[in-house]
Amino acid sequence: MNFRSKEMYIHSLMCIIGGFFGAYAIVNGFENMGSAQTTNMIDIVCTLLGKNYFDFFLRILAFVLYITAIAICVCLGKMTNVNTRKYAITVEIIIMIALVFMPKSINPLVGLLPIFFMMSTQWSVFHGVGKYNSATIFSTNNLKQCVIGFTEYLLDKNPEQLEKGKFYGNSLIWFHVGVAISYFTCKEFGYMASLFAVPFSVAAFTLEVLPENIKDEVEEEIEKDITVLGEVKA
Repeated sequence: MNFRSKEMYIHSLMCIIGGFFGAYAIVNGFENMGSAQTTNMIDIVCTLLGKNYFDFFLRILAFVLYITAIAICVCLGKMTNVNTRKYAITVEIIIMIALVFMPKSINPLVGLLPIFFMMSTQWSVFHGVGKYNSATIFSTNNLKQCVIGFTEYLLDKNPEQLEKGKFYGNSLIWFHVGVAISYFTCKEFGYMASLFAVPFSVAAFTLEVLPENIKDEVEEEIEKDITVLGEVKA
């Protein structure tokens, strides 16, 4: 695994964004994270049984938005020539900017709706590198795989397990860098803190449109120039 490859840089940037919006929802007082559906689906059952039909409706809406985002990414990938990675990043940038205009008095569940859609879109497209599946919007499995990798390396000295531990450790580190950035910016700027995540999305988009191995291409051009010069001198 080349930890300095374009794919790794993009993955790390997505982990930062995932951590940022995981914390964004919590620090700004929303009722749960906008990354996963576990809490929301539990609350769907609880609000229905508790006859809180308004919250039940909002949570059903959040659930529908989450699965719709996944379905859209699948359809785009299967039925069109749309670059789903560019699509996902574009969706994120639009929603990051739109979050600035949320009124402070907004119902927390309503405020979560665009975050649910954004994070579901990201997860559908950016979910690992190479042979490693790694969620960029939450950490539980990344933590599990990191611990497994390092533990098995300590027991068996298998370099593949060390690489695995490093990969998932990298995901955890950058996710929580995003959490830290979100904490300080949300404390200071509230909903407007979403703008601080835009540069990470722009950086990821820029990397996505660049060649896979810029360094290799540059080196090839240099080798061609050297060959031509050598032939001229000869």
